[in-house]
Amino acid sequence: YYFPCQRWLAVEEDDGQIVRELVPVDEAFVKKDTENGGQSLATLGLEQKAKSTTYTVKVKTGDKKNAGTDANVFITLYGSKDDTGIVRLKASKINKNKFERGKVDEFTVESVDIGDLKKIKIGHDNTGNSTGWFLEWVEIDAPSLGQCLKFPCGRWLDKSEDDGAIERIIFPAELQTIEYIP
Repeated sequence: YYFPCQRWLAVEEDDGQIVRELVPVDEAFVKKDTENGGQSLATLGLEQKAKSTTYTVKVKTGDKKNAGTDANVFITLYGSKDDTGIVRLKASKINKNKFERGKVDEFTVESVDIGDLKKIKIGHDNTGNSTGWFLEWVEIDAPSLGQCLKFPCGRWLDKSEDDGAIERIIFPAELQTIEYIP
């Protein structure tokens, strides 16, 4: 089995991810570029794309006093076929300082095909100075599936607020799901 990567594992490069899920590809794609006239890397990229899904994950921190968090936030996407495993939300595409009061952060999550999205688990590791976090909602857009789902939360993820939980399982709000042509 061959699991090529051809991507950065660095917070300050590419999409900021330091973990990658790799899909196995046919041995022919791994043969030297010269044998295939330099075409194999481009074809390899398409082959890998066909087996994986890219999700845009938007996370809205509530507009309440002390709503933001400095803790490390993670998410797991659960589908009808599989789940993504734990994905750390490291590099927001919008804000340098992520998960601040009233702000929306955007992340890219790549994974093998997990099927139709059923639920998510989101939480944090409770480290840093201000750890408590008020999560308003999570929105997950999967262009290859033609679906954008909203996961409403409106609760604290804080050991000293609400029920004391620092991770939550959230289901999508069916009325807020947007279907479009993939």
